[in-house]
Amino acid sequence: MLCFSGVVQLPHETSMDLNVSGLASGFDWKSMVDQLTNVERAPQRRMRTEQAGVRAKNAAFTRLKTELTSLKTVSEQLKDTAFFDTRKVTSSETHATATADSGTSSGEYNFEIFQLATSAKQLGASDVGAAVNTSSAMSSGGFSIAVTGGTVTVQGKQVTVSTDDSLNTTLAAIKTAVGGSFDYSVSGDKVTLTDSSEIVLGSATDTSNFLQALRLNANGTTSISSSGKLGGIDISVTPANANFTDGTGAASGSFKINGTTISWDSSATITDILDKINSSEASVYANYDPVNDRFLLTNKTTGDVGITLEDVTGDFLAKSRLLTANSGALSRGKNLLYKVNDAGPLESKSNTIDSNSSGIQGLAVTATKGNGASKISSVDTSGETVTTESSHGYSTGEAVTVYSPGTIPGGLSSNTTYYVRVLSSSSYTLHTTKANAESGTNAVDLTSTQTGDVYLMSSSPKIATVSVQADTDTIKNKIAGFISQINKVQSLIKTQTASSTDADGKVTLGVLAGESLVSMTISGDIRTKAIESVDGLSGTITRLESIGYTSSGYSNELSLSDSSTLETALSENLGQVKSLFTTTTDGLANSMYTYLDTLLDDDGSLETTQNNLTNQISSIDQQIADHERRVQMNRDTLIRSFVNMEQAQSKINNDMSFLMSRFK
Repeated sequence: MLCFSGVVQLPHETSMDLNVSGLASGFDWKSMVDQLTNVERAPQRRMRTEQAGVRAKNAAFTRLKTELTSLKTVSEQLKDTAFFDTRKVTSSETHATATADSGTSSGEYNFEIFQLATSAKQLGASDVGAAVNTSSAMSSGGFSIAVTGGTVTVQGKQVTVSTDDSLNTTLAAIKTAVGGSFDYSVSGDKVTLTDSSEIVLGSATDTSNFLQALRLNANGTTSISSSGKLGGIDISVTPANANFTDGTGAASGSFKINGTTISWDSSATITDILDKINSSEASVYANYDPVNDRFLLTNKTTGDVGITLEDVTGDFLAKSRLLTANSGALSRGKNLLYKVNDAGPLESKSNTIDSNSSGIQGLAVTATKGNGASKISSVDTSGETVTTESSHGYSTGEAVTVYSPGTIPGGLSSNTTYYVRVLSSSSYTLHTTKANAESGTNAVDLTSTQTGDVYLMSSSPKIATVSVQADTDTIKNKIAGFISQINKVQSLIKTQTASSTDADGKVTLGVLAGESLVSMTISGDIRTKAIESVDGLSGTITRLESIGYTSSGYSNELSLSDSSTLETALSENLGQVKSLFTTTTDGLANSMYTYLDTLLDDDGSLETTQNNLTNQISSIDQQIADHERRVQMNRDTLIRSFVNMEQAQSKINNDMSFLMSRFK
């Protein structure tokens, strides 16, 4: 009999060690568990296959919905009555462009442009800047062009210019450097240089603008004078320091231009003030002209309209000599002068003629050239001579007529054609025959001068013929787009619902096969609405077939079988074509739009179907997740059972090892 005493110590094995498949038993149970788990997941694979089919169906509905939305869009455009009133506008000349609103009366409009519109200007009096101070430092001497320091060359002698020196000092330094008979003088705010030989100014290495500030340019002679006065306004400083001829400007204040108030403070430069004017609602451009030493205001719009000015506080407008009281003057703008279909002359403040001027509703014509109008400046009743404000551009023998919103000179009639004998670029006599004009005999007896504006209008204006027609090309293309989109929808439905059989007899169903909403309802409804007659129409055009579109009878698609029928309908019966598509409720485009609007609505059958499919996809996801949890639970149970088996087997193995060691 064997006796055992003491404690038996078995080898230590962790549960992790025993979790290794077959460590104690030698049996690869993990592979078996994986295979059993895979078998148990078979329903998930079936569900995923089902889900893929649902997803494909949902995607097919989305694509169909996109095409139906496009058909709805083109239907909405075609049901708009204004669309069929769109106009195509052409101009015979590039100097006249035109646009026309929907419904503008069709026809041809012959425009004769005699004069373009220009903007009015308020011209400030010249010499607004005081003369330069020849004894002060040039940096503060009041030059209209600020002098910069550097070097300057005269007669080959280079002299250094410092803006801290006065003009007199600098000119004297140049005289000393040149020597000989060279001399200078300052008079009337201008500088004159003289020498016994030709005066040569400047060099390529000069760094000062002294000669430019003095407005001196070489002329190939022995005497050169400034081309303009030297003094002027430095717009980079405040009005209080700007060298105004009429005295120091106010440090701050405000004024009105065209009723808009412009204010400035003590830190604002003249440039700042001009910028404020330009960016304001005064609708003028403001600038300083250094050549003529004056300020200018120009209306941003054209036409013979004024510019109103008022100093409120301060004196900027007065010091800048823009006010009439300070010798400022309005240079009147010109109105566009034209005729249309021989009516007129008419006037437009803008170079774009609209219904406010022509009376033609919806038509706008923009002119860029004009010719033939000359405005009378004065009449010499003793010499029978007419003088114009600017160059008239006429030639002897040219025919003219008189136009005046005022009173024409005595001896002339607005209904008579006269002939010009040119005396100069701005004067002529008038004759009743071309022969008299060419011979200079029998000039019209001018008995009195004009009152107000009087124009002579030549027979050679800039002419353009503007044609306004129904835009049948755009309408035709839109109808074609409507038919094309119907065909795209029907073709897509056919593809998605059809079945096919391969060589082995295997039948493959379209992704939407069996969906009666698509194959029966939508496809059938669209076909019916496209080819049915429109109730309530009394003319010859009552359905698509009336304008050349037919169905073959073998498919739901439409085609243009007779293009001449469509062309004739658009050119001769556009009103009936318009009614075919736009008639309330039953018009083809109206009916199609209403149907699609309901079908595609958030509560429509398409949206409901897709919501159901989306919910089905989510439900399958949930079923798969639930099933996977059960699979994992079963897997864990199997693994725990086999681990317990391994632990038991390990204990048996240890016991056997111990016993075997005792019998040795």
